[in-house]
Amino acid sequence: METYYFLRQRVFTVLAGTGEKDGAALSSWARYLKNKYGNRGKENAAKDNAAASSASSSSSRRLSLGLPLRSNSTHVDSSDDDQKNMHSSPTSHTIIEAGMQGVGSTPRVQYLQKRQLLFKIGGRGSEPGYFTWPRGVAVGPDNLIVVADSSNHRIQVFDNSGKILKDFGSYGNSEGEFDCLAGVAVNRIGQYIIADRYNHRIQVLDPSGRFLRSFGSQGSSDGRFNYPWGITTDALGFIYVCDKENHRIQVFQSDGTFVGKFGSNGNKIGQLEHPHYIAVSNTNRVIVSDCNNHRIQIFDVNGRVISSFGTEGSENGQFKFPKGVAVDDQGYILVADSGNNRIQIFHPDSTFLRAFGCWGCGDGEFKGLEGIAVMSNGNILVCDRENHRVQVF
Repeated sequence: METYYFLRQRVFTVLAGTGEKDGAALSSWARYLKNKYGNRGKENAAKDNAAASSASSSSSRRLSLGLPLRSNSTHVDSSDDDQKNMHSSPTSHTIIEAGMQGVGSTPRVQYLQKRQLLFKIGGRGSEPGYFTWPRGVAVGPDNLIVVADSSNHRIQVFDNSGKILKDFGSYGNSEGEFDCLAGVAVNRIGQYIIADRYNHRIQVLDPSGRFLRSFGSQGSSDGRFNYPWGITTDALGFIYVCDKENHRIQVFQSDGTFVGKFGSNGNKIGQLEHPHYIAVSNTNRVIVSDCNNHRIQIFDVNGRVISSFGTEGSENGQFKFPKGVAVDDQGYILVADSGNNRIQIFHPDSTFLRAFGCWGCGDGEFKGLEGIAVMSNGNILVCDRENHRVQVF
């Protein structure tokens, strides 16, 4: 099992391999993890770098990348993000990659064929099954679809065909109440971990939706937030939070204990400007949508940059205010390219694979993308925010 350990009280903005020696300035918790699990994280990073140096479409070559399958396991807000999306180019349609290969059923071929809508959930409203500005989306046990219905201040849970199962939450700042929640994650035991955005805290609820704990308050010191947004959890239960207005990622144990942080405001490698969403691969790559820098950055578990890709624009591989990010069991990266109103998919080595979508309200069209997630069967879940729906491809 890979280990996660973080250097405390230091922001990492250097390239992988250029930081301090192992063990320097480690917290007592990090030392414990390091002593228990050793240096396997570094060995795995070396494998990732070697795999990224060459690209091949064959499944055997892809498996050699070191990317094994994951084990089972009431006000409408007007944020700066909504305003920035208004400056997108609604008439620019996506160019689809030519030369699709139609044989086999590998993830690459499946993604090349993605563009047809399977089904959609919602429409604007406050009744169960409807949304007002949906933002985060996650996959729960048995491929349950979990949606952060932001301006209805609630979580809604659907089965894998889109049938509403339950909803919980209401407007407020008490336990189990929300004020324009944003990101949502589901851990291995089915607990919901929710970024309660305007309350500047994280809430954890049990599988039935009952409140368990919360942590955080408004501020910029360790463990505090300024508009927490995207959130995810890893195989060991660590919680990663996009602390948007503090321009950083914070990491916590499952009980809410602060573990570490990385990022600072800026556009240099390792710096962030309004990070929105985050995903962690099963090889411990931390993938962050660096929204206002129009790029995706990939970090190791110490907060050091492994790679960065994307620039501002509308060509394949470019972004305008990327929001949601997801990574599948094979390491393919999916990005909700919000300002371009499209989904982009990248190989595990971050090279462009394909894109689909354009501005509009029809099937397969988007207005203001937010969260994105991928199910175990390969279906892609997309929060189509300004159309107040979730589309499934």
